[in-house]
Amino acid sequence: MIYLDKIKRKSVSAFFSDYKWNYLPEAILDGFVGEVLVDDESNPSFAVLEIPKLNFFIPAGDANHPAARDFITNLPEYSAMIFTSDGWEDLLKEIHTNKLRGIQRYAFTSEKLDAEHLSKLTSLIPSGFRLKRLDLELTHQLAAEKSEFTSDHLLNFDSPEDFIARGFGFCILNGDEITSMATTFVICNTGIEIQINTRPKYQQKGLATVVAAQLLLHSLQKDLDPNWDAANQRSARLAKKLGYTPQGTYNMWFLTG
Repeated sequence: MIYLDKIKRKSVSAFFSDYKWNYLPEAILDGFVGEVLVDDESNPSFAVLEIPKLNFFIPAGDANHPAARDFITNLPEYSAMIFTSDGWEDLLKEIHTNKLRGIQRYAFTSEKLDAEHLSKLTSLIPSGFRLKRLDLELTHQLAAEKSEFTSDHLLNFDSPEDFIARGFGFCILNGDEITSMATTFVICNTGIEIQINTRPKYQQKGLATVVAAQLLLHSLQKDLDPNWDAANQRSARLAKKLGYTPQGTYNMWFLTG
């Protein structure tokens, strides 16, 4: 497999034209994150989008090509995959029988998001808490914590400085403690993917609703589509509360080793 230079990534965009679930392909093809692999640089039969930090792959194109079989055979353990073209899921199941776990994810569209509704939601912050945009000091605080609460928020940025330069996010503070936050998991020229976490002791207070609504408002003001891609029913319920429209479900596959 050959890694494409960032300036050549758009040459394989057609392989992913049917992908509709989120902005991960676009973020990778735009060069904001990840890598692009092909079997042949001048005339590829298939391409693979990769986020190495996550062992995450989106292959598309000719799943019957011998190099496609080699790629699937040699996937690292604990890989995650989403498929957008025919044959790849069958190939994965054939090669890695009994080593797979499929997770159903819930997709949404933002076409009916309403700024007035979102503004009302941001006003519902409980007494004693305050809403603030992430600045460099707070982002360094997140980077230094290295906990499950913070781990996914800066994952696709090179540093706190890179996050402030390219991404954005908001948090809710209780004193100096960050209790809940919503950030750009990835960003591309068209939109963002959203990451939201609330510390367990602060859950069930409506904090995620407030901070998410503020992130959505800011994204819309910047003419960036805030995509919502839910991993569970709780996240799906929050999406509907914010004003998202269900788009359907799809599978993410994990190679469990």
